[in-house]
Amino acid sequence: MPVRHNSDCRLPIAVGVLLLSLLACEALEPLMPATTEGLLATLQGHTDTVTCVAFSPDAITLASSSLDTTVRLWDVATSEEVVTLGGHHIQVNAVTFSPDGTLLASASPKSVIIWDVATGAEQRRWDGFETLMHTVAFSPDGTMLAAGSGDPFGSMQTEYAVWLWNVATGELEATLQEPEYGTVWSIAFSLNGTTLASGNGGGITLWDVATREVRASLSRGAISRVAFSPDGTLLASGSASGSVRLWDMATDQEQATLAKHDGIVYALAFSPDGKILASGGQDGVVRLWNVATGDALAALRVPQTWVTSVAFSPDGSLLASGGSDRLIRLWDVGQVLER
Repeated sequence: MPVRHNSDCRLPIAVGVLLLSLLACEALEPLMPATTEGLLATLQGHTDTVTCVAFSPDAITLASSSLDTTVRLWDVATSEEVVTLGGHHIQVNAVTFSPDGTLLASASPKSVIIWDVATGAEQRRWDGFETLMHTVAFSPDGTMLAAGSGDPFGSMQTEYAVWLWNVATGELEATLQEPEYGTVWSIAFSLNGTTLASGNGGGITLWDVATREVRASLSRGAISRVAFSPDGTLLASGSASGSVRLWDMATDQEQATLAKHDGIVYALAFSPDGKILASGGQDGVVRLWNVATGDALAALRVPQTWVTSVAFSPDGSLLASGGSDRLIRLWDVGQVLER
């Protein structure tokens, strides 16, 4: 849900705009110079805000999406761009790899595409929606693709829903209607695939994937990002008000509230071992948290930039961050934690 950083702070006609909070149009405070300790590489190529970054399961490739209408694939070892995928005609809001790494899914407001990673060809495409698409996620077994939708502008008759497609057939299996909460900004599957969490305009909805019924509703207020821990025992949420919370999935109760970001939380990611949570947001800071204790481990400051996405490499050694300055940064997690 990143927002383009314009000097006159006009909101672009883009569903990356988070209209859940007027914070989206506040001026950024001057930030300290960017932290360089642990910064391994800066990837340049996008011509507008980077909306999402994702590592392939084998850690060889990094995918990114942008308001510049493209999806790009990068060689992690060389930091060089491998290919640009241009099938979307307007901004691309999200990108994600299938569990086996052979497919890549991307979402723009009016289309969802599945790409063949090896060839760069479109394998499946859905478009013509009477709603706006914001986010996508593969189920853990790779058989299902989910997307979240809604119109934050309130200007169209739309569905505030989670969409579920069969990856093999392309058939729409279900549309899960959000119970009164509005736009779905973020979705995530639990490790075992039984629960799907959606972060939306009014809170968090937990869906039973098998029955397609609501299992629980958590929190109140606009939720901008959700992420499950690798073992599925915790759900992290980020909000438009800047809070980061951890939820116990055994009890559906809040376990901890971490210190707030100054502005919208756009990005959340657990490390592969589940011990570290990374968060990023409108304040231009990537924060690393100790999940067990809730203590802050590190803060990486990026100058005059909203941090819109974060992702750990599969072995946890690298952290990628994307931002409104059009850049992707690769951080050495070990070096960052040693500071």
